[in-house]
Amino acid sequence: CNEENLGIYDYTASIGGCLLFLSCIIILYACVRLFLVARQSDERMLAYRSSERSNYATSNTVAVSGLLYSGGNLLIVLPTIILIIGVVANVDGASFFWAIFFLQLAIFQPLQGFVNALVYFRPKYLEYKEAKNANLAANPTL
Repeated sequence: CNEENLGIYDYTASIGGCLLFLSCIIILYACVRLFLVARQSDERMLAYRSSERSNYATSNTVAVSGLLYSGGNLLIVLPTIILIIGVVANVDGASFFWAIFFLQLAIFQPLQGFVNALVYFRPKYLEYKEAKNANLAANPTL
């Protein structure tokens, strides 16, 4: 064991990193599990529906949007996870790591609103795309 390298890791900061990682995993698991439970209940009720597109398509759209919102929010947490890794590894203050970290922070933090907007406008875009394809199928000369 090299005695010069004994103090390069600070394990007290790893507790926060573990809690952040654990909370992200719990949120992701809960979202996926909720999606699967909603999907299974919709499939069980399929025989009792009066129309084919009633609640199944709506609940599926809501579940997918929820997963996309959660994924977008977890993407924003990425720089924080990288920061905790840098703190645990005792990265030197003059290192290139901090420039990359602040660059990621500057990119991902403002993108949270953009990602949420993409998820919000996704169903409207899909409806527009479906209507455009139906219009092209009806009038192939356009």
